[in-house]
Amino acid sequence: MSKVISNSKEGFQIYKWAKQIFKFNRSLTGSGTVETLNFIKKKLPNFKIKKIKSGTKVYDWTIPLEWNVKKAYIEDLKGNKLINFNDNNLHLVGYSIPINKVIQFKDLKKKLHTIKKMPNAIPYRYSYYTKDWGFCLQHNKLKKFKDQKYRVVIDSSLKKGNMHYGEILIKGKSSKEILLSTYICHPSMGNNEVSGPVLLTRLAKYLLSRNNLHYSYRIIFVPETIGAITYINKNYKILKKNVVAGYIVSCVGDNNDYSYLETKDKDSLSNKIANTAFNLKKLKFKKYSFLQRGSDERQFNSPGIDLSIGSIMRTRHGYYKEYHTSLDNLDFISSEGFQGAYDIYTLVFDILENNRIYKNLIIGEPFYTKYNLRTDTLGTGFKKYSLNISNVCAYLDGKTDLIDLSKILSLNFYEITKIIKILKYNKIIKMVS
Repeated sequence: MSKVISNSKEGFQIYKWAKQIFKFNRSLTGSGTVETLNFIKKKLPNFKIKKIKSGTKVYDWTIPLEWNVKKAYIEDLKGNKLINFNDNNLHLVGYSIPINKVIQFKDLKKKLHTIKKMPNAIPYRYSYYTKDWGFCLQHNKLKKFKDQKYRVVIDSSLKKGNMHYGEILIKGKSSKEILLSTYICHPSMGNNEVSGPVLLTRLAKYLLSRNNLHYSYRIIFVPETIGAITYINKNYKILKKNVVAGYIVSCVGDNNDYSYLETKDKDSLSNKIANTAFNLKKLKFKKYSFLQRGSDERQFNSPGIDLSIGSIMRTRHGYYKEYHTSLDNLDFISSEGFQGAYDIYTLVFDILENNRIYKNLIIGEPFYTKYNLRTDTLGTGFKKYSLNISNVCAYLDGKTDLIDLSKILSLNFYEITKIIKILKYNKIIKMVS
């Protein structure tokens, strides 16, 4: 288990935000999702909230009706509520249609979802694209139901409205972009997925604070799957032209080992940068192939889209027992967990910003003595650090980036960046890209 022992200043702030938005009833559409986007906008003034109408076709998909809930519960005929949406929004199956009727328990039971092996957990279930309804509850509570009639009330609405999403573009010197995406459609669960939106909000603030960014950073907050497909549909040309790497920010709040889900293209810049970051920090992490995909990396790597977007996570979605249950709560995530995720992502950004390609300005080997980078006194040749300088310079061919160079020379990436500064200062090399 990779515990964070460094200062958790950012982690505390991110966790505080997680607590503030935890109970919003997020879904593909609706007021809870809009509340979440408005929360983010207060932290990021240049953040834009956009919307697209229900019924709009986006590739093979259609934007669903807008779903909102006023109340939902099951009570006995004496008025005693056994399940109440107001207690926990996971109690209601997402996108449940409205209903108000008395029903016999043997029929009601077919609409009740529990996890027998986790008797104290409320499962998370949804019915986005099929008209249905249902309730979720702890298996232990199911035992308390009797063979009698119950009143079922779901005061929900499914109407033509809008699906909302948000974005911010942080411009750097280059038009080439790094895409960062998270999803805003999951209700009250900490790691999946309160953690993604709050961490990515803090990361956006970090990027805004940096001077002289090389890359531009396109940061989006979308409903999972349909939101990513919609965003690609509306921005296809610019994404294909500019995006060179990126990550889905998901499941980043727990304090267990790290995970990386690779892009379809194993040689992608996203994979290269992520692996370098983990190795530099000497962090234990579990690598998953694209064949084990499960989030919006599916959409961005799809044929015809082919954007190599990976995902840097703590414990990945679907691989912890609390996943998609009420046990994925505020106790499951922590400021320490957030701090670790913040640290790895900010390191990723720093590597991206420093991983340039350089070319020699001098034909042949430079006269290093002229630049005080070599001494010939008593024939001792290169100074202690000069051989590394010579080796770095020898491989700056205008094609090899610094990450590949660090592998060729078995040198730490940041040791090479120090040498690059020396060579640039002496006007021996220039940056190509």
